[in-house]
Amino acid sequence: MRVSYEWLTELADVGDMTPEQAADLLTMAGFTVDAIERIDLSEIVIGRVVSQAPHPTSRTRLWVHQVDLGELGQRQVIAGAPNAVAGTLVPVALPGTTVPNGKQVRDASIAGMAGQGMLCSREELLLGEDPEPAIMLLDEGEPGRPLSTVIPSEAIFEVEVTPNRPDCLGHLGLARELAAAAGRGLRHDFMPRFQGDADPLATELLAVRIDDPDLCRRYIAAVITDVTIGPSPRWMQRRLRAAGVRPISNVVDVTQYVMLEYGQPLHAFDADKIAGSQVIVRQARAGEELLCLDGVTRSLTPQMLVIADRDRPLALAGMIGGQESSVTAGTRNVVLEAATFDGVNVRATSRALRLRTEASSRFEKTLSPELALAGARRVAQLLAELAGGAVHRGWPDVYPRPQEPVRVRVRPERVDALLGMHVPLEKAEAILKRLDFSVRVDSEDGSWDVMPPVFRLDVSIPEDVVEEIGRIFGYDRVPATLPGHRTGVIRPYRRSADADVDPARLAFAAAGFSEAVTPALVSGRRQQRLGLAERALALFNPVSEEADTLRTSLVPSLLQVVDLNRNRGRGDAAVFETARTFRQREGDGGNPLAEEPWQLTAVGPAGASGAEGREGFQRLKSVVERALHDLGVTAPDYRRADGTLYHPGRTVDVVLAGRPVGRLGELHPSTLREFDLAGRLVACELDLAALLAARVPRQAAELPRYPAVDRDLNVVVHETAAAAGVLATLRESGGPLLERVTAFDEYRGIQVPEGKKSIAVALTFRSPERTLTDSEVDAVMAEVRSALEQRHAARFRS
Repeated sequence: MRVSYEWLTELADVGDMTPEQAADLLTMAGFTVDAIERIDLSEIVIGRVVSQAPHPTSRTRLWVHQVDLGELGQRQVIAGAPNAVAGTLVPVALPGTTVPNGKQVRDASIAGMAGQGMLCSREELLLGEDPEPAIMLLDEGEPGRPLSTVIPSEAIFEVEVTPNRPDCLGHLGLARELAAAAGRGLRHDFMPRFQGDADPLATELLAVRIDDPDLCRRYIAAVITDVTIGPSPRWMQRRLRAAGVRPISNVVDVTQYVMLEYGQPLHAFDADKIAGSQVIVRQARAGEELLCLDGVTRSLTPQMLVIADRDRPLALAGMIGGQESSVTAGTRNVVLEAATFDGVNVRATSRALRLRTEASSRFEKTLSPELALAGARRVAQLLAELAGGAVHRGWPDVYPRPQEPVRVRVRPERVDALLGMHVPLEKAEAILKRLDFSVRVDSEDGSWDVMPPVFRLDVSIPEDVVEEIGRIFGYDRVPATLPGHRTGVIRPYRRSADADVDPARLAFAAAGFSEAVTPALVSGRRQQRLGLAERALALFNPVSEEADTLRTSLVPSLLQVVDLNRNRGRGDAAVFETARTFRQREGDGGNPLAEEPWQLTAVGPAGASGAEGREGFQRLKSVVERALHDLGVTAPDYRRADGTLYHPGRTVDVVLAGRPVGRLGELHPSTLREFDLAGRLVACELDLAALLAARVPRQAAELPRYPAVDRDLNVVVHETAAAAGVLATLRESGGPLLERVTAFDEYRGIQVPEGKKSIAVALTFRSPERTLTDSEVDAVMAEVRSALEQRHAARFRS
């Protein structure tokens, strides 16, 4: 959320603080300020254009201005926009100045004429965007004086507001928090007194009805007649632009301004376009459509709440208004809406229409119905001042189930007990009052009867009240202490299921893989694009589109981790994770149930090309075999596989007892493109439940009494031949004397014929009864070669 520091200082008595000091206080109070954007206008000066003429020699359209800078004299400035005519006041950046957007100004010769500065646009001054390239024109100012004398320098905070504090999605809420943290006062009352005084009563001009009070807790309609549509004041436009809102007209701008001030969304209708002079809050009817303010016609469903008149929908509740009832230059009478809509319904509508607005982002977090009245009064007050309208008294205010006041009983000693530090009672009480809490002390037992302000729906139990005291008093004041000694019943140690897979986790960690923990919720769209959406479980009311579906694979999450590491300069990141994935059970009807496979997944570099890629695959394969060995699982077999996410021809299934228990291979380039990852990566996915079920008890074996005989063999076979098949032939033909066979290298190059490859294997022979002779081993090797020649058309390299 973009927050104007100047606006905060107007609402709270903190004008003597620097923006950095204010940002620190807000952060310590629980509202993290992620960045501060400075808009320093003190180096920009005001100039009056004396004359404007076309550049005599430029091929492009340029204008030569003579600009009076008061005591600084007259300067010649060349600009490309024609709107700075003689007599206008303009902001001028002189040579040596750096304008707020970072551009440095120097003396320059442009098409043969000297330019001595720059006439600035709003965009260059970070004061908003112009609809077309144009020089900013000023309403007032003295030539030669700093621009900051008419437009104050500003600092814009990027503030993170937690979802439980929608009351702070406006400047007034943050100003209250800042003032409380600084021990200062607030200069602005929450509830304005303005109510209007024009006759007849607004209830005689407009009727309001709520058909579904579960979806609309309150609806207020203020009627304002004889308004004059025009631009809003410069100061309001400047604040709207600073918050990222484009000014439109005084009536529309006032509703946007108050939303940014109070956090309460509001909307203005042209009263003369409301058929039957009645507003109905109802669910949409099948087949209804609405031409929205953004120019898009949207089809509505009965699950969506609309604001309608006698004949048609006028707006999507909590989302966006309609064009047919919008305020235009010809509007004379206005109906102002201030309402409270159900957050879950607004979120569902936003998801269904793929439309998110400033209003919907606030209503989703459940606003207090009392904010609606405060916002309506504030807008009506400003419209009376800025649009010259007559505000009629007696507004329609439909409030089926008024918000019940909350009372919390707190024993003062609980404050110290929960916070672990002493907070003087008078300071604790003062903090609550600065936050607009009402505190009454019971004369009998000294306990507090605390009433939170009406806009604080997040406070309901004593611990909530203590939290308010702690965060304003300062959690940094909590002393660092050692935990106290506790005694208890000694319970038998129970080994958790996670501990069973620790040997595999340690094997990957020892091989240089870093363990990651990623969220179970991922983007459903991304899973769809990757081919992982089959039987995926989607949330009904997700927090965001990037976390709307339970993951069906850990690979995309780990690829995001690799991408993050690469962006931080770690290009060789290798990561793994042990976690659950989720799929809907086949054949389930009604509410879906999930099966939750427990997986170990790893992603690592495969190298750029050629042998390096094979080395990456072999490296990961060796880690997998080490992990299975440490788990107590017999050596696996491998067979070719083609799987989602993986490169065909470079992927195998990991097989135990004829059953696949995992996959290992190089990731497909299209998978990597989804994450903008260059190069090549390998990955493995192992079913931990299947591996744990395949464990065999470890048995001690007697140390060999006789030495082994080691032989190496280079087997040349067709390049499509699987190494696994070659190894199977070796084991079968080697007989009882062959103790172990291992492939340790694969070669393609000038030393083997084209279309062939050489697989280097190490064979270990041993007899439990005697020392083997060379002739015995040679005889077995002859059998091995013969079997390879017959089954694989093998040849041998020396």
